[in-house]
Amino acid sequence: MLLLGLIYTSSSMAQEEEEVRIRGLRIGYDVSRLALYILEPERTAFELSADMEVKLNYYITTELGMQQYRSEDSLFTYHADGFYGRIGMDYNILKKRAANQYEMVFAGIRYGYSRLDHDAENIYIRDNYWNPVVQTQMETAVIHAHWIEAAAGVRAELFRNIFIGWSFRWRIMLYQTRVPEMKPIYIPGYGRGEKKSLIGFNYYIYVRIPLGQFKN
Repeated sequence: MLLLGLIYTSSSMAQEEEEVRIRGLRIGYDVSRLALYILEPERTAFELSADMEVKLNYYITTELGMQQYRSEDSLFTYHADGFYGRIGMDYNILKKRAANQYEMVFAGIRYGYSRLDHDAENIYIRDNYWNPVVQTQMETAVIHAHWIEAAAGVRAELFRNIFIGWSFRWRIMLYQTRVPEMKPIYIPGYGRGEKKSLIGFNYYIYVRIPLGQFKN
């Protein structure tokens, strides 16, 4: 009887240990911004991401970034600097896994906000009647933008506490400050300024920092 009791107790303790998950903060860097710089050297962007499991399969997530844009051609010289943030929730639909596995196949939603300063100088305008060339400039304008986005993607563990992940985003603009002189070419964190909705892509490398335990 004593032996059976010890076996039962050991089995219960092992089962409890299997059900314990380690709560952790996962911090990531969007490496797709490096490829963006190769394709569009006039645009420089930087983005960090963080998420944490607050309840089994539910993750609160936030993303912060900045962007600079410099463009010069025969018609005008354009400058834009801004920052952005997104906050939302992801749900892990990958349910059949061990308690100590933290990989994800997820769907989520975000709210995004961006603030942008942009201006243009050396603007050349030709008068079709008198045919002179007029040089002017646009003073710095401040633009605020708000949007929502649906996200879907994966986060896979390469090594212990080292993850890679990608996601697709469908963004819908809710509000953007109107500037009569010129629309922004790019809104940081959103994309093309003239688009009411668009598709985005991110590719991250994450480091997970264990913080504590919680039970399933």
